[in-house]
Amino acid sequence: MKMITCPSGYWHTQATLAAYCRVRSYLVSARDHGLRALDAIRTALTGKPWLPVPAAA
Repeated sequence: MKMITCPSGYWHTQATLAAYCRVRSYLVSARDHGLRALDAIRTALTGKPWLPVPAAA
């Protein structure tokens, strides 16, 4: 399903938009916890992704 025509910077499908949002959310959360984006990407690609510590109840 084509979402938007071909101008640069627009999403073509719902799946590519969802993938972008998932990665963006991960990087923003990592940044908010003091981790640089490149470090978060590196650890995710080496099989040890950064995960936030659950808040104490």
